[in-house]
Amino acid sequence: MIRFARLFLLLAACIGSVPPIRAQTQGVEQLNRFMTLYRGLDSEFDRYQLTTSPSTLANQATNFWIAQLAAMDASFMGRPNDALLYFPIVTLPPKVLPDPGHYRTENAREWIIDQAKNHRIVMINEAHHLPQTRLLTISLLKPLHDVGFHYLALETLKNDGKNQMPAGYPETETGAYTREPVMADLVREALRLGYTLVPYEAANGEFTQTATRELAQARNLATFLSAHPDARLLVHAGYAHIAKTDAVTIAGARTMATDLIAATHARVLSVDQTELIPMSKASQDAINAKSHLVKEFSVSEPVVFLDRGNGAAWSSKPGAYDASVLLPPSPADVLRPDWLSLAGARRKVYVGADPCAELFPCLVQAMMIGQSSRAIAADQFVMLYPSEDRAPLFLRDGVYRLRYTNAQGQVLGERRIDVPHGLGDLPPARKLF
Repeated sequence: MIRFARLFLLLAACIGSVPPIRAQTQGVEQLNRFMTLYRGLDSEFDRYQLTTSPSTLANQATNFWIAQLAAMDASFMGRPNDALLYFPIVTLPPKVLPDPGHYRTENAREWIIDQAKNHRIVMINEAHHLPQTRLLTISLLKPLHDVGFHYLALETLKNDGKNQMPAGYPETETGAYTREPVMADLVREALRLGYTLVPYEAANGEFTQTATRELAQARNLATFLSAHPDARLLVHAGYAHIAKTDAVTIAGARTMATDLIAATHARVLSVDQTELIPMSKASQDAINAKSHLVKEFSVSEPVVFLDRGNGAAWSSKPGAYDASVLLPPSPADVLRPDWLSLAGARRKVYVGADPCAELFPCLVQAMMIGQSSRAIAADQFVMLYPSEDRAPLFLRDGVYRLRYTNAQGQVLGERRIDVPHGLGDLPPARKLF
């Protein structure tokens, strides 16, 4: 189990919102007991069922922390809209927003490609429970590789000196967020294009304080850059780690990007995706701000805002980020939004729920033929009710093994699927009990 306790505790510090000290103290013992149980579970499906159970979330002493795990687990299980329901942190939008009179929009991907020519390092952040914040990086992999960015640094990768992908694809022990299928797709696509992956996370003992972790991450990247003086580096990290001045700190500590620039003097392009998205559906002010911007600028793709006078990019935190990206809205009235197609790279495939035999929740996973049982699914979705049996999977062209699993971990059936041609004939679906 990859340091989940530290990861979600530090997640709150990155965002800058924590419950009162008294509430933290009251919940520490209960939280420790919960995390012992959580770590002992064998599968993502088991952990999802634990963190999202009503009895777990009803505990006010631990809800703030556990709900963060519930949000990530929901995203892992292919339910990104549910992640917004669980995430407990309320964030406020920037006080001053761009307006159409002074700003115009530009496609974020195209702007970053143009700006990258003048930088050695490009940093993009994500909200760990929102896979939509991984799409921009996926779209940038090829064009940035074409102009010389051949190294991809991922915060999510386990960093213990070992090869975390001996089989050449992400498996359960590769990293933390690589267990989510969109992140796993990002990794697979990077490897296909010829990127060298760079793990840089702090060691276990360096998680004791935020400043220690940030400095360790920066040191690890600086060491890599020193050993590869001609390398150009794409960095995909979480939240405020990519803030490159003291205008933004994490729990009062300087960020990884700030420490890295101080150590290397490298030119860093820092692009934020998290300041203009609501972290939860409770963040009504943030929801209203985003809705206002989407309407005012007719946003249907990731965009940056450029000053109509001098062309400068608008940033929610000037100096810390070179630009802030506004993502198009994700429709809340669907189980699986179409952005999961990754801009058309994956097809929408309806697979049905017959092997579930009315046993819900039921997890359907599309596993790539020829990969091990520890491989991360190309896509997966947990159906909670019979009415959800028409929710699609999103798959690149290829051959897959569909696997249906019930809440007790029993495999209910398997069948082959050929994309784009539909369900194959061999082997047929089979029930195991």
